[in-house]
Amino acid sequence: MMMQISNCLVLALACSGFLLTLVTADEEEISMTLDEVVDLIEPFGDGCTPKPLREHIVEMVLNKEDAKKESKCFRHCMLEQFELMPEGQLQFNEDKTIEMMNMMFPDREEDGRRIVKKCNELLKAEQDKCEAAHGISICMLREMRSSGFKIPDVKE
Repeated sequence: MMMQISNCLVLALACSGFLLTLVTADEEEISMTLDEVVDLIEPFGDGCTPKPLREHIVEMVLNKEDAKKESKCFRHCMLEQFELMPEGQLQFNEDKTIEMMNMMFPDREEDGRRIVKKCNELLKAEQDKCEAAHGISICMLREMRSSGFKIPDVKE
């Protein structure tokens, strides 16, 4: 059961941009390689249009700012699947995103809310769902790091 929750959290955090080490209740780190994360995420691409290639999933997991359009659209597709960016919306659902962040950073809800609001606001004029999903994710990652959230870099 814990592994299912962890896997789900890894997937959601990967698609929203804040990933790669999970901290369990006893503060042990569970590390995953890039290939392991990509393997875990790959099946979620089956329902996406366009269906992502492995290179697009890798780009998303590595949070490449200059990612290909297909990588940005895959991020949007996953965010939609996890209801972090509901269908037809061009911004993150603040409550769902905070709920997800609280699993990993339980004592940072106020900071998390500020960051989600700031990044949603920053990209509010973006009309392309893929660009919005990518831009908000990259913004959140940058803001979380500058606010002292411990987010490891993903190694290629």
